[in-house]
This record gives sequence, C-alpha cells and structure tokens, in this order.
Amino acid sequence: MYQNENIIEEKQNQKMNIFSNVFAVKNIVIYIISLMLSMVGLGGEFSIFSISMLGACFASSIPALGIIIVSLMGNLIKYGVGGALGYFLTALTLVVTLFLVKPIYNEKERNEKIKIGKHILFATLTVQIIKLAMSGFTLYDVLASITTAIIAFVFYKIFVNASLVLQEFWAKRAFTIEELIGASLLLAISVGAFGDINLFGFNIKNIISILIVMILGWKNGILVGTTAGVTIRSNLAVSLLVENQS
Repeated sequence: MYQNENIIEEKQNQKMNIFSNVFAVKNIVIYIISLMLSMVGLGGEFSIFSISMLGACFASSIPALGIIIVSLMGNLIKYGVGGALGYFLTALTLVVTLFLVKPIYNEKERNEKIKIGKHILFATLTVQIIKLAMSGFTLYDVLASITTAIIAFVFYKIFVNASLVLQEFWAKRAFTIEELIGASLLLAISVGAFGDINLFGFNIKNIISILIVMILGWKNGILVGTTAGVTIRSNLAVSLLVENQS
C-alpha cells in the first residue's frame, strides 16, 4: 500500500516538474525567439524556421508544448489560418514519425541528444508533397518543396547548437564557436520579425542586431563579437534579397 502511494506521489511530482519546466524562466527566452522566428519565412505558406526550431527543441530536451503554441500564434499572425494550418500539420507529422520510427539517442553531453534530422526532412517533404498532389504541381514546385525540406533540416542542425546558448548564456562561462555562430544566426533571423518598423527614425531590426553583437562581444571577446557581426550582417543581406524577390 505504501509502495503504491509512493509511486502515485512520484508520478504527481513528475507531472509538476514537466509543468514547471514548461514555464521555467530559462525557457521563456526560447518561447519569445520561437514566436519571432515563426513570423519570418522564405516566401512559403508558413515559416519553415519554426519547424526547425521545434525539431531543435525535441533534440535538446526543451519542452515542446510552449514552442508549438507560440509558433502557431506567430504563423497565424504572419500567414493567417493557412499558415497556422500548414505549421500544425507539419508539426503533427513530425510527432507521428517520432513515434513510428524511434530516433537515435546521442551522448548526453552533446547538444543534439537525439538525432531527428531525418524525421524533420521526411515530415516537411511529406506535407509539401501531399499539398502539391491535392492542388496540382509543376517541376518547379517539386524542386521548391525538396529545397524547403532541406532548408528545414539545415537550420535544425544550426538551431540545436543555438538553443543551448539561449538557455545558458548567463550561466555557462564558455561556448564553442559553432554554438555562438548558430545563436547569432538564430537571433539575426528572429529580429526579422520586426520588418521595417522604425522608432523615432531608427530601424528596430538594425538596433537589436547591433545590440546582439555588442553583448556577444562583451561576454565572449572581440573574436566572437566580430564573427557574430559578420554572420548577422550576411543574414540581413540575404533576408533583404529574399524580400525584394518575393
């Protein structure tokens, strides 16, 4: 009897821990960044970056419930009901594939604790193909869908390293160059959510980008600051080119 009570108490404690982890302070930053990411895209029907971020959270053992909620909100604000639906179906397909095909577990010390890159690639490509099959397609549409899936996979790899920096920036003393560059790129993409909004004649996106470079340089040295500045500026240039083409 006492053993059963202990088991019930342990399960209740686990539920409380899961609930508290969802609203942990270190995860609030991840939620804010995810909301901003979901409002930035590459001309598709929804933000492919939000899928990459969701996969990175799965791989890094970050509570995904908050990520899904804020990403749905961001895609709904930016792309409307169609964008939110596209994100939801892709995220749902990703979750289903994780249950059907068990991911490979990595070393605990690695940022990518479970390898789900192929799951993201499959889920994104599957939803894209189903959409094309229902509406008709050309060769360009097929190539664009394959490219979208590859982009989701590549940025998943980048965001896995970046998520650790966002969580432990003020706690961990040193990060690798790969982690800091990934975080710089992640933040540079997320500030694109501000678009061309100006405050007193100053572009908010540029101000935040400069602030990110200054903080990274102050916290990790001039080499990291310079690397972050080049990474962010290159990303802003590519984003501007994509916006002009779309």
